[in-house]
Amino acid sequence: MSQCDAVVVEVSAHEVLVEVPGRAPGCGSCKTSDACQEGLLGLSAGPRRYRVGNSIGARVGDRVSLTVADGTLWNASLASYGLPVLLAIAGAAVGQSLAADPGAVTGMLAGLGCGLVLLRRKELRVRHDASLFSLQVQTKEVRFKEKS
Repeated sequence: MSQCDAVVVEVSAHEVLVEVPGRAPGCGSCKTSDACQEGLLGLSAGPRRYRVGNSIGARVGDRVSLTVADGTLWNASLASYGLPVLLAIAGAAVGQSLAADPGAVTGMLAGLGCGLVLLRRKELRVRHDASLFSLQVQTKEVRFKEKS
């Protein structure tokens, strides 16, 4: 699981909008120790906001940890880039066999369109899947000094 700190900026019925800082701290898996060039969730360009289910009763201003399940980013990237391209190629091949070059162009556009529709449907299905993204309350360690 990948984790990063976030701040709740908006609360709606059962969801919260969290803001993640622009640069995630280094994870320790490369030589750069101060900050990643890419960071968790591709955070190289400034603060990002994500809508997440509010399973912990978070309120505006709360500091929370945003947890992303392993493989989520890989699966999303593969689906986003691979599915439309494969369907466009398949559509072009079918169109080519039916109507030469104009059919290939039409088939490619149809395949690409189908891929985008399937991605949108998948996004709507998994948007509320709590196993992909979750919030956790940040724990803070407090130490008291003893009077001498």
